[in-house]
Amino acid sequence: MNSPQADLTQRQRQREETRSQILAAAIRAFARSGFEAASLAGIAQQAGVKKALVQYHFSTKEQLWREAARRLWTERNQRLAEVIASSDTKDPNASMRRGFTALVEFTRENPEWLWFMFHEAAANGERLQWLIDNFLREDYRQGELFVKQFQDCGQMREGTPLYLLHLISGALTYNLMVAPATLHATHTDLASEESITRQVGLLQSLLAPTPEMPD
Repeated sequence: MNSPQADLTQRQRQREETRSQILAAAIRAFARSGFEAASLAGIAQQAGVKKALVQYHFSTKEQLWREAARRLWTERNQRLAEVIASSDTKDPNASMRRGFTALVEFTRENPEWLWFMFHEAAANGERLQWLIDNFLREDYRQGELFVKQFQDCGQMREGTPLYLLHLISGALTYNLMVAPATLHATHTDLASEESITRQVGLLQSLLAPTPEMPD
């Protein structure tokens, strides 16, 4: 017979597992359909729970959306921070490659974070402002610092860091968005390990400073 403390711990674990299931289903639903089209009933069905249980954990759809976004960005930031922390500062070219690869690999596994942005950028409302205030403004700041770091050590061409950041982000993530269509049309899998390695290498080559021509 379990002790009261063990029973309490088991119930807490079950609540956390249920909450996690709901969040995972919500992430898929909001990424696929957007906030307006996604429903609590549909999310509950995907999570394998009753709608009332979703509302027990998240009182409103807005709260559920925010917690889903928070999970995505937290996981992405943790992944990138781990890579940056373990990078070899003596080899900036390898550090850049690791940073690029980490973003591509996370996006390949979790494309939902991009779709969250796309949906809310199109709606251009309060949820977009919430993303900006809580995540995107800091994303821009950290991204520009990343670019400036490699410009300062001579590993990246000159240019406005914000513009370069957008070109880099697009190059690293757009290919994953069109990977299924590209695979069907050309039989090339842009999401494969080999393709990612080659694309990252090509991007680094394009970003490398242009050698000055002798007079």
